[in-house]
Amino acid sequence: MTNTEILNQVHDALKSKSLDFEVKMAESFALVDGVYVPTGKFTPVRSDRQGVESIISGTSFSDHYTPIQNFDAFNVLGEMADIADIEFKNVGSWGNGGGIYAQISLGDITGIGARNDSVGKYISLVNSHDGTRALHLLVTPYRFFCANQISKAVNDASKKNRLVSIHHNIHGNKRLGEIGYALQHANNTFQKSEENYKRLADRVITMDEAREAIFRTMEPLKLEGQETGLVQKTWERRAIQFIDRFTDADNGQLDKLTGWNLYNAIQGAYQHGTKKTATFEKSLLIGRIANQAETSLVTVNDLLFNGVNAKTSNKEFDELFSKAA
Repeated sequence: MTNTEILNQVHDALKSKSLDFEVKMAESFALVDGVYVPTGKFTPVRSDRQGVESIISGTSFSDHYTPIQNFDAFNVLGEMADIADIEFKNVGSWGNGGGIYAQISLGDITGIGARNDSVGKYISLVNSHDGTRALHLLVTPYRFFCANQISKAVNDASKKNRLVSIHHNIHGNKRLGEIGYALQHANNTFQKSEENYKRLADRVITMDEAREAIFRTMEPLKLEGQETGLVQKTWERRAIQFIDRFTDADNGQLDKLTGWNLYNAIQGAYQHGTKKTATFEKSLLIGRIANQAETSLVTVNDLLFNGVNAKTSNKEFDELFSKAA
């Protein structure tokens, strides 16, 4: 696609979902002794085409906070078309426009395993107006068969999927050009991911290894549940979801006893077992589910390739696994 075609698609998508608004910073006031006085802080407000204004976030910021407008941020996607062969996929938002994202594709990773699985090389540009984060260009691989947002290959759990981050300040718009340069490094990331995915697909595993990986995933949930009041039955139900997805192997369309099925079973259980709230897409891209996808991949890689294979023991889980698997 040409840069003009990409821009037209992005702009049309923003308009169709009423995301073509302008962000203004409105001075905030506090009620003191019955009188409203300025606080010296400012609140982000969206101004729609019809002139309707609404507060994006109740949080106030200093005058250093300078919003990067959606059109300015996503215009960079048009410039990307001059650097790489890209295809526009979709656009979405959460929180009254507090977060907005657009996804593009750099092609597909194909030929994963004997069943010829495939993963889309997706890049997501995420813009925020609620002060929670900077503008990010993210690596967000997408597995088509089960509609899963999976993780790129990582060396350790602390390595994130961001190609570039740009903060909302007076220098923000000047740095937008960095996004185009960062895109040039994305294919290197996808090449390493492809190698990892195919290595997982080629790795034949045992049921003991499957049990170990799923338990390592479930153990933090159990500890977290004890702190938050999660009852034992809920934990058991979640454990069965993880085990069932592994044994189901995408309805038999993946080879069950492979590292690739093991990873996707764990990630799929996280993603599809999460209630779809208004911020679900945010969680997939930059929140809890994205972090779980990354940690799960590290867990499986550590077990199968990195020698982190000390066997754990838990009678409750072993009984569940032996029944469900």
